[in-house]
Amino acid sequence: MKKYMKSENKNLMKGYIYLLLSGILLFAACKEKLTPEELAAQEAYIALLEGYQFPYKLNRPAVTYKLPAILREVSGLAMTTTEELACVQDERGIIFIYDTELKEVNRRISFAKDGDYEGLAISGADAFVLRDDGDIYHVPGFDTALPGKEKYKSLLGKKNNTKSIAYQATEKRLLIACKDGKGTSTDFREQMAIFAYNIDSNTVADSVWYSIDSDKVKHYCKFTKIEEPQEEYPEFYSKAVKSFPIFPSALAVHPKTNNIYIVSGVGYFLFVLTPDNKLIFMTRIKKSLHPQIEGMAFKKDGTLFLASEGKETPGVVHEFKHN
Repeated sequence: MKKYMKSENKNLMKGYIYLLLSGILLFAACKEKLTPEELAAQEAYIALLEGYQFPYKLNRPAVTYKLPAILREVSGLAMTTTEELACVQDERGIIFIYDTELKEVNRRISFAKDGDYEGLAISGADAFVLRDDGDIYHVPGFDTALPGKEKYKSLLGKKNNTKSIAYQATEKRLLIACKDGKGTSTDFREQMAIFAYNIDSNTVADSVWYSIDSDKVKHYCKFTKIEEPQEEYPEFYSKAVKSFPIFPSALAVHPKTNNIYIVSGVGYFLFVLTPDNKLIFMTRIKKSLHPQIEGMAFKKDGTLFLASEGKETPGVVHEFKHN
């Protein structure tokens, strides 16, 4: 009996060794298909993913603010230099300043007539409001007694369905996220696209600056070793889908890392891109807590704010501390 067991153990060990060597050879063969540059880039990406830790617990807000009725359809969020929340809503050409300590709107700045406003960005004393047709309303000295009012046109139009805007301080430019790529030099129906807007020259880049597509998501899943990604994220693996299934609804730049944070109301996702356009994190957001995120902003210390539009209930802003 003992001899039989020893024989069986030897056979099992030989089998394991064979499988291990086969795996090593197969891995080596796969690696040979990559150029040295591609292999180095892949290894650098894996190291980047292994070294990144998402700094928020999105299911555990530290504070929740119920917005007043006028902001039930909040559509944009930004942080002022005094670290108050500036908000816009879908229909009114007004910037609302919300004091998180008093939990109330204490100032209103009119910048245009009623319209469909989709996002808000702030750089110092300047505010920038994005309309759904791609127009940008510049409000210099927005929080002074006599704010200015300027309207900028861009190559992006209503057919592009511009959805969010953010200020990128390191590059001194605005970022604009879109749903549709019709009429631009780049057809980005198969990707989530973000364009760069140069404030000084009043021009929008004619090509996509940041993007996420299904291949990028699949690579992320592969190298973060997500089990059964087809079941976890089926929308990115379906052959029936002919365009990118996720649309941006909020956009912001992290003040400490300069990473690009993107929220999608469709599918309830949050994505994080590095400044050089690498996807380093993605997660689903809890629908019951974040029914329809339309705005996102950060304090200088990294505290995150996510604003959700209300339906029958008031709009809300959840605050998340940076870990």
